[in-house]
Amino acid sequence: MKNYEMFEISNIKNLKLKSPTVYYYLKSKNFSESYISKLRTSKDSILLNKTFATLKSQIKDGDILSVANNPQNSSTILPCDGNLDIVFEDDDFLLVNKPHNLACMPSRSHYSDNLGGIICKYMQNKDKNFVLRIVNRLDKDTAGLVLVAKNLIAYNSIKHFKKEYYAICYGNFDEKSFTINSKIETIQHNGINQMKRIVSNNGKSAITHIEVVKNFDNFSLIKLTLETGRTHQIRVHLSSINHPLLGDKIYIEEYKILSQFPFTHTMLLLKKISFTHFRTNQTMEFEINFPPLWTNFLETKQI
Repeated sequence: MKNYEMFEISNIKNLKLKSPTVYYYLKSKNFSESYISKLRTSKDSILLNKTFATLKSQIKDGDILSVANNPQNSSTILPCDGNLDIVFEDDDFLLVNKPHNLACMPSRSHYSDNLGGIICKYMQNKDKNFVLRIVNRLDKDTAGLVLVAKNLIAYNSIKHFKKEYYAICYGNFDEKSFTINSKIETIQHNGINQMKRIVSNNGKSAITHIEVVKNFDNFSLIKLTLETGRTHQIRVHLSSINHPLLGDKIYIEEYKILSQFPFTHTMLLLKKISFTHFRTNQTMEFEINFPPLWTNFLETKQI
């Protein structure tokens, strides 16, 4: 049985619909064409007064329209064993704190140990039609907040989503704050995209704002916000100014840095997020503590 979002039709004349049908009513409610298309291909995704209906069905004041909030088939991702550090949960969203060294999605090397699979197992008894929709994916090495929309309506209604990262990088800074505005290009070999990216005028626009929190002996704690969301953006930008993330085995080329700071992952953390909840129009803001490894390292200046 699908879960449905219910609408009581009223003042339909004031909506100035092109035609009084389910389709145009949903368009007036800012449902995307992608969402509506999924409703079209699932015969039990629309109910009008508790009777199956279609997008062409006529509506009138007093009608009760119910629309499936997960019109697609449930995710086929293999459920995985694992613990979820849940920061927030309601009927629409699940916010979790992902540790370092855990992939967000399944891959050949992480088919049975990934965050998506753990979430799918958690949701098995809550919603049999659950479709995994991660709003912000993080690299396997990166820790921090990951927001999941429990239904398509929530996913399509995310507004004012903001992220605040913290990083520990090599070297010190003279400036208190600055911005890196450098294009990023994906390296290709024989037409195949490689994992590594570079700063290049042939790349796509990328803007990173940086605030220096504290300089230590030979590394720094910094806070970062992004105007763009390019793959490896923070890692590429910091490496381009000779301040690579500690533990970054892709973008650190000097052996002395790797040997001096032998972390098993990049020291990058999505520490704070905020977004406007579509049901209440309230700003939801969440912030997590530094992982114990970070706290210990910053306090003792050693691993």
